[in-house]
Amino acid sequence: MPKKKGQKKKANNQALADFTLNDCANASKPVLKVKKSVTTEAVISELSWDEINEDELDIVEEVDVNGTKSIVFKKKRNHSRTETEDVDSRPGNVYPEIIWYLISWYIKPEDIGYFARINKATYSITKRESFWRTLYKRHCQYHPKLPDRLCLENSYKLYGLRQRVIRALYHTYDVFVKRVLQQAAHDSQPHQLVKRRCVNVWYCKGSTHWSVYFKFKKLQPMKRIEMNKNVDFIEELGRIDANPDEDTQVLQVTCQNFYEVPPLMGMTLSSVSVVLSQRFRHRRLHLGFNTGDHNVSRNILPECSVVLDTVINFYVFDWWHPKYPHFDNPLPLNVMDDESVPVLKKDFFTVCKGDL
Repeated sequence: MPKKKGQKKKANNQALADFTLNDCANASKPVLKVKKSVTTEAVISELSWDEINEDELDIVEEVDVNGTKSIVFKKKRNHSRTETEDVDSRPGNVYPEIIWYLISWYIKPEDIGYFARINKATYSITKRESFWRTLYKRHCQYHPKLPDRLCLENSYKLYGLRQRVIRALYHTYDVFVKRVLQQAAHDSQPHQLVKRRCVNVWYCKGSTHWSVYFKFKKLQPMKRIEMNKNVDFIEELGRIDANPDEDTQVLQVTCQNFYEVPPLMGMTLSSVSVVLSQRFRHRRLHLGFNTGDHNVSRNILPECSVVLDTVINFYVFDWWHPKYPHFDNPLPLNVMDDESVPVLKKDFFTVCKGDL
């Protein structure tokens, strides 16, 4: 039979209380009569399941004073207003930027990231020269452990100021120094360098060993670092947040003997393996390289394999680490393209084998 409109409208304004275990088996006292849950909103008490309109009602579980649970149907609230409108309508205060600037004097170095994410004003403060100069004076100035290359007392250079202050904090600030000591207690993981591009290789001779350095940079295929010709060169020199070593790590391998490494600039590290050497006194490091990041896979053999035997130890350093081999920050070039063609030719290793 067709439903009557009057019954449906009347049913939406009544209550419905389900019979639960708390009303019988789990009841603390014998229940002779089940009480209906009473709510201030419109509820449905005498409505069959086929008459429930899901578009107008929500299923809500309620707990009364006695601890009994019941499932009731309530009308849905009107969610037509967007979240942005709700945020704009909330009461709040907008503080001037000078207040945030005064608060920035008391921000700890490890909390700078949280401070910069509060609002636009705090983010712009972390881009100022005065912010990093004040941070340097509080924690680094005239510190006995600060190396001379990171002293800023007589330096008025703005390019890369943020990078130099952060590097100085890892020499003087106790929290950052403890982080470095904790990382040194654990073995370095060269496997985290996979899918990074080699940008430089060099050697360093010690008293009883040789050190080989591999500098890797994180690949950014969707982001090309290219300066627009309309950008003023003077403005680029004033970039406080400039960091040429961003997303760069250095692998230091200390060997007992010297091993010649071919030019690997532009190639991508595809595989890393560490095994014991033949006499079980040292370790042997295998590095596999490919010419492109799309060729990096476990199922694809590397185009070039570099084997370093008699390895004493190896370390992975980030750009802020005190032992990271830093050079002077070069001036920004007109075009810096990380997607340039690799320097190493495809037939390099075949030619070398023919020369032997």
